[in-house]
Amino acid sequence: MKKAEITVFLSLVLAVLTGLICVLIESARLQLIRMNVEGVMDAGLNSCFGEYDQELYKRYDLLFIDSSYRGECSAGIDNVARHLSQYITVNTDYSGTGVTGEWYRETVGDSRAESYVLASDGDGEVLKAQAAGYIKKYGKIRYLNDISANKGSVEGIRINDDFIAEWDRKLRAIDSYGFPLTNPGAIVRGMVMSEDDFLKGGDLKALRFGDIPSRRTLNKGNAMSRIKRDTAGDDMFTEYLMQKSGCYTEHSDEQQLTAELEYIIYGMDSDRDNLKCVVKKLLELRESDNLHCIKSDAGKMSAAWNKAVEVVILNMPLEWGMPDPYLVGLVRDSIVYAWAYAESAVDVGRLLNNGRSPVIKSPSQVKLSLNDIMRFRSFLNDKGGQGISYKDYVGVFLEETDDRTKRMRCMDIIEGNQRCFHNGSFRIDGCVSYLEAGVKMSSGYGFSHEIKRDCIYE
Repeated sequence: MKKAEITVFLSLVLAVLTGLICVLIESARLQLIRMNVEGVMDAGLNSCFGEYDQELYKRYDLLFIDSSYRGECSAGIDNVARHLSQYITVNTDYSGTGVTGEWYRETVGDSRAESYVLASDGDGEVLKAQAAGYIKKYGKIRYLNDISANKGSVEGIRINDDFIAEWDRKLRAIDSYGFPLTNPGAIVRGMVMSEDDFLKGGDLKALRFGDIPSRRTLNKGNAMSRIKRDTAGDDMFTEYLMQKSGCYTEHSDEQQLTAELEYIIYGMDSDRDNLKCVVKKLLELRESDNLHCIKSDAGKMSAAWNKAVEVVILNMPLEWGMPDPYLVGLVRDSIVYAWAYAESAVDVGRLLNNGRSPVIKSPSQVKLSLNDIMRFRSFLNDKGGQGISYKDYVGVFLEETDDRTKRMRCMDIIEGNQRCFHNGSFRIDGCVSYLEAGVKMSSGYGFSHEIKRDCIYE
């Protein structure tokens, strides 16, 4: 009996050590399984976010997951969760790795999106934050300085909404004298152009889709608190829109609308309707400024008075003897209005032809002489000039547009272009910016592990 006591002792010690070794091995296996789950989860989520829409990035420098996956399915967050599950499944397939796979024997259970943020959330606040962030970090300021320099001048012009009505009142008062006058003021009034008349050329288009973001109920994420509004980004967003959107004088072939900036400002369905609004506003600005410019110049007012005297003397009845000063004043005023209108029409025509026009003119910058006003149409195709461009004017109008309107109509533009030229199933409210996902995984050794991870484009 005593001879076996060492053997028994060693057997007992070995049994304890074997149990300890088995516990250590199993603990190591469990920790490796947990570490592997975290690794494959991070890899899977990063793979999902690596599937950003490349066309959206190339065109707009925006990073979002298009959950329709270039038209493979209807957009929805479940598609992203399914892709995540597929990536994790591939990364946990150790069937071809021999003994290594025996450490894990993992299978993917439930994969789900816990919380997420879409590009359209906050009425486009998410898209705007990324757009403004791009300009801040990587973009160059090309338009803001000119917009800021001219915004005050544009706002300072007192628009004469009754310009045409006042002109007509002068002409009616002249007519009340009861004899015809060969009056340049009346002749030019008969040549007044409609907004359509300025838009003879250009490839004018219309919206192809009725279910645009600004007019439909949008899908919403459930983690908007992840996005913080930066009011300092308002100017950066305006700069972004100016750089990434076309307008009547600057556009590309891959645009659903030619006049994109004009659409963002006015929201009409067709280029023509939006451009008519811009032309109307440009005319009103130029008429008010040109009228003030001419009236403030003694030389031009004297020339208009002399022309009015000439007109009245040539047309009045002989028995009058001397011309009525009041009538001469009315004729002069009608000529001044005609002069201001003719100059304004030439300004707008020049702007639409990639020329320039000052916001506030000096008398020396008035292009038309008094003798030119009845043939102003021959100057409409002029280019060149001084001042700011058509797009600069539109930039000022854009800056005056409220922020929510800019966000919503920007989404209309982006979605429309993507659907027209790259992916007919694209929806801006199907684009994912942030995702927190949860995955439950189990091991063939009886272990299960649930993990949550999140990722965001910044």
